[in-house]
This record gives sequence, C-alpha cells and structure tokens, in this order.
Amino acid sequence: MPTPPSSASSAPQPSQPPGEPVAPGAISFDHFYRHHFLPEHRHALNRGLHVAGTVAGLVWLPLALWSPLPWLALLFPVVHAAPGLVGHRLFERDAKVGDVRVLRKDFSPLWFIAANHRLTFELAWRAARRLFGRR
Repeated sequence: MPTPPSSASSAPQPSQPPGEPVAPGAISFDHFYRHHFLPEHRHALNRGLHVAGTVAGLVWLPLALWSPLPWLALLFPVVHAAPGLVGHRLFERDAKVGDVRVLRKDFSPLWFIAANHRLTFELAWRAARRLFGRR
C-alpha cells in the first residue's frame, strides 16, 4: 500500500516528467532551475562544457561585432550552445528529453539560456571564492 507524501518533505518534487509542457506562470524560475535544470546537469564535464559555451558566446559576440567581419555574430547561437549540446550527447544523455535540447517545448527557451548563465555565474563565484581564500 503506497504511503501518502509527508508534509515535511525537504523539497518539492518536479511537477511533471521532462518533455511535458508547463503552463506559463505555473512554477517560478528558481523552481525550474533547482528541480529541472540542475538535475539534468549533474555531470561535472557537462557543466564545464555549458560554462565554456556560455563564456565563449559572451566573448564571441562583441569580438565578432567589432571585427571587420561583423556577420560572424550570426554564429553566436552555435558558439554559445554547441558545447552544452556536446556535453549532453557525451555525458548526460536522457531518452525522455532527447539530444536536441534546443527544440524542447516543456519550458521557455529563455529559461534554459538564463539557467546556463546562472550556472556559469554560480560556478565562477564558487571558483573565485576558493581561489581567494573564502570558502
């Protein structure tokens, strides 16, 4: 006989499996980040590739715009997203979500972009604290 969920559970469970659309406003960005995004990004090398892509994209865009070939800025989505897609393909494959994560419809694509940037900031902040002695 299944036991009813405890009211003292420490964290809410994801509201639906990956791939099923979430109604706008149904959950907060913080909930999405902690309960959907981070569990799909547990492998350290996958996280590293996401950070590398985010940083590369943020460096690429202004350099391309200020170069003699500003059309190179059109490659920004590839530079920004490709390392993370490779990370999922090599280190964290998920049959429910699929390999082509940029085509997902369960959450807003902007949330995935914002979550990548938040992950990059959090990991950079943690590394800086280790480097400069504050743990």
